[in-house]
Amino acid sequence: MSDRLTLSCWLQSFHTLTLPVHWDALLRSFPYSKLDPAEFVTAKVHAISLAEPLILERRIAAPFDAAEVSQIAREFQHADCAYELECAWDLMEPENGDWKLSPVEVSLWCFGPEFENELGDHVRIEFGMEYLFLPVEGDASSVRPAEANLRSMARLIKDISDRLPVERKYLWSEGGTDFAEKLARFQVRGMRAQ
Repeated sequence: MSDRLTLSCWLQSFHTLTLPVHWDALLRSFPYSKLDPAEFVTAKVHAISLAEPLILERRIAAPFDAAEVSQIAREFQHADCAYELECAWDLMEPENGDWKLSPVEVSLWCFGPEFENELGDHVRIEFGMEYLFLPVEGDASSVRPAEANLRSMARLIKDISDRLPVERKYLWSEGGTDFAEKLARFQVRGMRAQ
């Protein structure tokens, strides 16, 4: 079973007043799926911790305007709130033994400075399952799709770093594994991450 691949970012001078600005920058940096047949995305606001009930869940018609989702942060601009957007982006994905470009679910997060989360990160992207970014052992046909997905992820990380004051970032798997260590195993065999 594969784990979800996640990027956590810590931002410089992060505080409650900058929440809507950072949330808006993240939303505008993300390459939303052009192939997703879904008619809406889901915006959520959490308070205090993920153990607490949601204080807002709103379906927003797709394609949506990032400003509409950003406005939610302005309505709930509290140090102990977190904002989440469930949407999709396009990645190469295996289907019936072949790889094709498909919409893959992703979650974008922005955590208030007093929101209880396990890492204390400020911005997070849950990219999807990590197997989409690693070639399958013994399957040469999986190398190019995995490389394409890695390039998409690397491009997004660069865009986020250009738009947000990222001080530190960490790419990790749900099981707590450092993804770079897993990727290094394949780089030795000639796979290059951009």
